[in-house]
Amino acid sequence: MMESWWPDSLVFWHWWIFGVLCLGLELVIPGVFFLWIGLAAGAVGLVAMMLPALPWEVQALLFAIASLASTVVGRRLWRPGAVVSDQPLLNRRAFQHVGSVVTLTTDLEDGRGRVKVADGEWAVVTDASTLRLPRGSHVRITSVRDGLLVIAPVAGTADSPATGNSAPGGS
Repeated sequence: MMESWWPDSLVFWHWWIFGVLCLGLELVIPGVFFLWIGLAAGAVGLVAMMLPALPWEVQALLFAIASLASTVVGRRLWRPGAVVSDQPLLNRRAFQHVGSVVTLTTDLEDGRGRVKVADGEWAVVTDASTLRLPRGSHVRITSVRDGLLVIAPVAGTADSPATGNSAPGGS
């Protein structure tokens, strides 16, 4: 008879080693998935320690059930998107500017141009692709689409350099 490479039984420390390896993978590959698998392996290791005569097939079945259960329960308890932040726009820089009135740094042609926002320039688009505005016009940022600021003209402003009006104290 040929000797099999598959073990005849699994003992508790096999499961604990597997659990520690899964927890180590969780450190390297983030995503909070291997955590639940590692905890399930640790739980099966405890059962195997208390019931050493438990066949490996039953242990594998327990592991499959425990993995599924711990993953489902863990996903319900640990919902990263459910955390309410006091600064919801912290890492969404473009959305921080919605509602701001800014100045065009290039002519707006065919619904595309650039604006000065704080100390930088951003690419902008409009909903009306035929809209044309001269450089220096004031526009309001209305939303963000595909990483571009969406703008609309500010009604009633005529203090752009194209009209010749300048701020007091200018030359």
